[in-house]
Amino acid sequence: MSIKIGDLVKIKYNGAIMQLRLIEEIGGDIVTPESPVGQALIGKKKGDVFTIRTPEGSAEIEILGYDGEYWDNEKWLIDD
Repeated sequence: MSIKIGDLVKIKYNGAIMQLRLIEEIGGDIVTPESPVGQALIGKKKGDVFTIRTPEGSAEIEILGYDGEYWDNEKWLIDD
C-alpha cells in the first residue's frame, strides 16, 4: 500500500523529522497534493528516499512511516 491523500506521513526532511497530513486544504502541518512535497509523496512507501526541488533549493526526504500503511481493505494490518 502506498501513500495517498488523507494519510499522516512521518518523514525526515533534510535531517529534521516531521509529520505532515496530506490533504487538499492548506494550513499548519498540512501538505497539499499540488505542493512539491505533496506531489513527491503520492505513491511512495515507507523506506523510500528521494530528493525534491523547492524554492529554497533541493531537499532530501525519507519516508519513515504513514498511517495508511497499517490500514488496507478496512482491516488493520497490525496486532492490537
